[in-house]
Amino acid sequence: MKVVIEEYQSDWPNIFLNEKGTIAKTLQSLNPTIEHIGSTAVPGLEAKPIIDILVGLNYSEDLNKTILPLQNEGYTYVKKYEPQWPTRRFFIRLNPSTLTIPSIIDSQDSYIIGKDFISSVHVHIIVKNTEDWHRHLVFRDFLRAHSSVSENYGKLKKQLSALEFTDMTEYNEAKNSFVKQTEQIALEWYWQNKTKNNHFSFLAAKGLSTHS
Repeated sequence: MKVVIEEYQSDWPNIFLNEKGTIAKTLQSLNPTIEHIGSTAVPGLEAKPIIDILVGLNYSEDLNKTILPLQNEGYTYVKKYEPQWPTRRFFIRLNPSTLTIPSIIDSQDSYIIGKDFISSVHVHIIVKNTEDWHRHLVFRDFLRAHSSVSENYGKLKKQLSALEFTDMTEYNEAKNSFVKQTEQIALEWYWQNKTKNNHFSFLAAKGLSTHS
């Protein structure tokens, strides 16, 4: 299978907002924090036409409480990858296809997302303020703030789109080195800026000038 990479689309943020509204209403009792992540959240960046959404919950015991409500809203629960990432609940909104859209894709199912099914939205539900939570948001913010890195990421994805992959996991592995390296740089950038901003906030609170 080939991975489709499109030029940035100006309607991607609006699609996110529509999905956010649905998720927020559906999971209202769990008080979720909902963020647009991934390449479609970075203006100007080429991406798969799939909106990635990060949902943060306060407690790990609430993760399974999201399954039935989101299935009832038309999302497919992808349990297939849970052994590799047990602290995430993963859902996708599938486009209509020749196959009946399942309510769950389990570990024994042979469906290949991107081949047997084409998805338009991916929802990643994890606990807020964990390492996984921070790395997703910091990676997004770093790309937004550094256009040269974003451009290199776009070029890499275009190169990979010319290749054949067994599934999306294989595609993700092909760009994993770039992503992991950039995540590390992004985390260092984030903490440097956070420390600097905290210092300036402290000086301002004390009524001190930040200029020599």
